[in-house]
Amino acid sequence: MKQRKRAKAQRPHDMIRCSKCILPEDFPNIQFDDKGICNYCHAWDGKWKQFDYNKSEQELVSIIDAAKAKKRRYDCLIPYSGGRDSSYVVYLCKNKYKLNPLLVTFNNLFMSAYAMENIHSMAQRLGVDHVMFTYRPDIIKRFYSAMVRNGGEFCSVCAAGINHVRVLYQRIYNLPLIISGTSSRVDEQSPFEINSTHPAYVRRVLIKSGFSVQDIDSFVLKRQNEFSTLDKVKMKLFDSDYTTINLPDFIPWNNQEIQRVLEEELGWKTPDRHKDHIDCKFAPIKYYLKNRQIPHFIFTQEKYSQLIRDGQMAREDALKSWEKMLETERNEPPELEEFLSFLELKRQDLERSRGLSHLDYISKKDIEVKESLVYKVLSYLWKICRRM
Repeated sequence: MKQRKRAKAQRPHDMIRCSKCILPEDFPNIQFDDKGICNYCHAWDGKWKQFDYNKSEQELVSIIDAAKAKKRRYDCLIPYSGGRDSSYVVYLCKNKYKLNPLLVTFNNLFMSAYAMENIHSMAQRLGVDHVMFTYRPDIIKRFYSAMVRNGGEFCSVCAAGINHVRVLYQRIYNLPLIISGTSSRVDEQSPFEINSTHPAYVRRVLIKSGFSVQDIDSFVLKRQNEFSTLDKVKMKLFDSDYTTINLPDFIPWNNQEIQRVLEEELGWKTPDRHKDHIDCKFAPIKYYLKNRQIPHFIFTQEKYSQLIRDGQMAREDALKSWEKMLETERNEPPELEEFLSFLELKRQDLERSRGLSHLDYISKKDIEVKESLVYKVLSYLWKICRRM
């Protein structure tokens, strides 16, 4: 494959794009083969084109059975946003896989009315327990404001909050399994150069913003892959270890079928069935700020490219949708004034943060997952013992 040189200040419509998906020539680390197909498409094909769903669902059932065998108060934990994918996860776990899940929602203070209605409706219809967790609204608002001022974005606070409730309620109930609705097959998988919500980045921005280590560490908890070897060994020894899976990585995940099931069987509501992130009323701000960081960048081009690869979207339709999104995300969202007022920000704060990103705080090396040889050996022996 040949790597294209990035064009300087090139108009998005003039860029060379992958002949299969719609990723442009200035996308990080992109390369094209002789047919114009990008390395991201080839990587997707290598993992998913011949994927054996029968075998993967058998593996899924085995994981679920192991969780049920623990006989805990709840079989699993589902981080529930009220969005389409997490709602379908709840539906499948309860109706198809007969799990008794605990739903946990991080109240990010930005939840849409549709998300709130869907959350309460789903919990009642399916007869599952649900926790709406709100963490100190005063400090969360200050965290958001600090991330916008010094990081140029705010979604990393929400990501930290979701991880917070996952870790908190997994520990409270010692749950053996966490099931989410994100997918490396159909969701955007932004490379590090474009986006990161890693805790190390969030901590550094908040420290720079003047927050105490105590305030930061009490909210920005470690992710599972950040635990020390000693912590991981303790979890295994005291049977508090847990497995995290993404349900769409085990079974077919078709957006149209998901929408049909949710609307027809569960009375699920959405303002626009073609929009992602209907759970967050300030989602348009996310896209607007990213477009200011990276001119002409459209998050949804990654999502559309994934759907093209999966056969759920035609390339021509994706390009038409991309053009509409390009115009929309260049313009100031109507929600901007409410967003600024809620977080006590000024337009000057946005101007000062233009161009700032996670790349000003962390590198790839900072977030590499490193597991010691001791832990690898213990994990291997542990698996053997569990099978005996």
